[in-house]
Amino acid sequence: MIWIVFAVMTAAVIAALLLPVMRQKPSAGADDRNSYDRAVFRDQLAELDRDVERRVIGPAEAEAARNEISRRLIAAAAPPQVAKRSGMPVVAMFGALLIPAVALPLYLKAGNPTLPDVPLAERMANAEKAGDFEALIVKVERHLAQNPDDIEGWKVLAPAYRRGMRWADAAEAQRNIVRLSAPTADVMADYGEALVMAGQGMVSAQAHDIFTKALALDPKLPKARFYDALALKQEGKTEEAKAAFEAFLSDTPEDAPWRPMLLAEMQDMSSRPPALDQQAMKDAASMSSGDQQAMIRGMVDGLEEKLKANGDDLQGWLRLIRARGVLGEAEKAKTAYDAAKMQFKDNAQALAALDGLAKEMNIQ
Repeated sequence: MIWIVFAVMTAAVIAALLLPVMRQKPSAGADDRNSYDRAVFRDQLAELDRDVERRVIGPAEAEAARNEISRRLIAAAAPPQVAKRSGMPVVAMFGALLIPAVALPLYLKAGNPTLPDVPLAERMANAEKAGDFEALIVKVERHLAQNPDDIEGWKVLAPAYRRGMRWADAAEAQRNIVRLSAPTADVMADYGEALVMAGQGMVSAQAHDIFTKALALDPKLPKARFYDALALKQEGKTEEAKAAFEAFLSDTPEDAPWRPMLLAEMQDMSSRPPALDQQAMKDAASMSSGDQQAMIRGMVDGLEEKLKANGDDLQGWLRLIRARGVLGEAEKAKTAYDAAKMQFKDNAQALAALDGLAKEMNIQ
């Protein structure tokens, strides 16, 4: 029975593909177009006669123009012709028939229509043995729905969510781990980081509080130190952020994997433009929110134009990428990041700084 169904479906698809090609009819709207053209050419003939009366055009030029317009008028008056058959229907028919002719023997060789489906319950039961990652996640989620205090289940889900970049779910899993276990600096820092990633790189007040608690348990924990300094930077506490970054850098080994990201943040801070003067701040304060956004976007667009003229300004690229992210222009931030990487493709230090910022902003 299944082969009959497949045959009918294949025939229907072939018919749907061939029918438009096999039809013979004039182009849609051809008659309307010809009527419009005829009216235009008649107006041109009348205008030409008026030009002759006003002696704007000489008799010889007028006669040549009249002949050309008349020729076009006659062509437009001809009835639309049915399109001639070409080789396309034959080619289309051959292609449509070739697909099932090739697909059928391949399926008979490699496929198996009698193979039974794997029931969901069986898939869940064998998820771990079969290495079915998605089924394993669903299995653990179902278990935790019935046993929300099983910390081992949350410890399985948290890295799985992180691997799948499901940051909001990862944050919830980490919250439950914190809830069910004795507080440690690593556990707290992992929770805070998941909140930052869920917030598109912004260190919220909740996340900053969590990193502060992690540092109280381990003042040297790299992850907590980095995000604590980043939070100070995002809060506008520039001097405190600089001091935190510099102290962290002094304790960071040369081969530490987080060093490029740390250097990128420090370079970004050192390259920030000077603050607005009092009059500029007064003018900005009196603007509406829409005008303020327009002013900011104008400044960012201006920076982008300068970088197009002088692409060797690494600090300028870093500022542009971050500014696009703050404005919520993720696609433009990614475009600027890609352009900067091309500009500095032979500069390992610059690439490290760009990659560090992109990782922080989650735009890679």
